[in-house]
Amino acid sequence: MGLKPGNIFASRVGLFAPEWAESMAKAMEDAFLQEWPIAMPDQEKPALNDQMRLLFVAISQGVINHLAANPDAFVISNSSENGNAPLHTHTATTSLTVDPLL
Repeated sequence: MGLKPGNIFASRVGLFAPEWAESMAKAMEDAFLQEWPIAMPDQEKPALNDQMRLLFVAISQGVINHLAANPDAFVISNSSENGNAPLHTHTATTSLTVDPLL
């Protein structure tokens, strides 16, 4: 599955549609609502509307587009030293799949 940033149109189509429900913007929205009572215990949660979702959509699109534009920034290595075994490193190349329509 590719990374899905989400967009305002997807949020309007249906909050449970995969285009929105599986997006990074929806994950940010969920985290925001989960953390709200801790940060703002005496205030009701704000209404979730296009203006509120715009923030999550813009951030997720920016993050995913930046990651996709800079795949060489990902270096994954697994190093271990086990007793007398020599230290060894494995390096992998990571590629991102981004669906810009979601």
